[in-house]
Amino acid sequence: MSNSPRLDALALAGDLPGVLLDARRLAASAPGFHGRRRAGQGEDFWQYRDHSPEDGARLVDWRRSARGDRYFVREREREAAQTAWFWIDPETGFNWSSDAKTPTKLRRARTLALALATLLARGGERVGVLGHAPRRGANAVDRLALDLAAPVTDAQAPEHACLIFFSDFYAPTETWRQRLGAAAASGASGALVAIADPAEEIFPYRGRTLFQAPGAKMEALVGRAESAREEYSARLQQHRRAIRELGARAGFETMQYRTDHSPAPALALLSALVAERRG
Repeated sequence: MSNSPRLDALALAGDLPGVLLDARRLAASAPGFHGRRRAGQGEDFWQYRDHSPEDGARLVDWRRSARGDRYFVREREREAAQTAWFWIDPETGFNWSSDAKTPTKLRRARTLALALATLLARGGERVGVLGHAPRRGANAVDRLALDLAAPVTDAQAPEHACLIFFSDFYAPTETWRQRLGAAAASGASGALVAIADPAEEIFPYRGRTLFQAPGAKMEALVGRAESAREEYSARLQQHRRAIRELGARAGFETMQYRTDHSPAPALALLSALVAERRG
């Protein structure tokens, strides 16, 4: 075993450099996310405003006021940075694609998470992975990528956290009822990003087909796969409705994304959801 947790994380990440590059390109094409700016205690200059009698002489910015016949007060921006927390499904089945030309669900989840984190970090916000320390500053996204490569199945959500779950949400509804219930109990809310492979939605299989669960010793041989398409679709929609309802009751809005679609609209929608949650 490596003595460096950083090297261990890099080994787990595999395609980390490519994912980071994809995320930066995606974020570069998206509108920026701006932190909540308001006057208060802080270090950064925000704006000048007119002096009022209750300010007293001590708050007058004499250098700026000397330029004219009005008195000005120099205001600083209040430090109101918050933390957006990420959770990405660690199950083996999430790291799967039906076609080598289509990214795996895991890769697309990491790309979206890191692109959103890039926008948030630009706005002065902190970003973190559940089970790891939050990050802020110029290297926050690079360090976040390493944390995403060492996922935690379940971790306590901080109080009143803005939390984004990335998953295919194929785990039993009871698993998600407990997971989201625990998050809601701490006051957390946010978004559920449900990521699907196109084959999981259109079910293109025909004839005698052997279905195997990725990373598990589960398989089913179906003589005429097309005959199962209608029932499969009905069960999938029923399960998705159940997840959406669980999310809504816990304060999480659900958005659906398919890996053969452009990630740009998904990032824009996710950014809007997070901005609304944190507004």
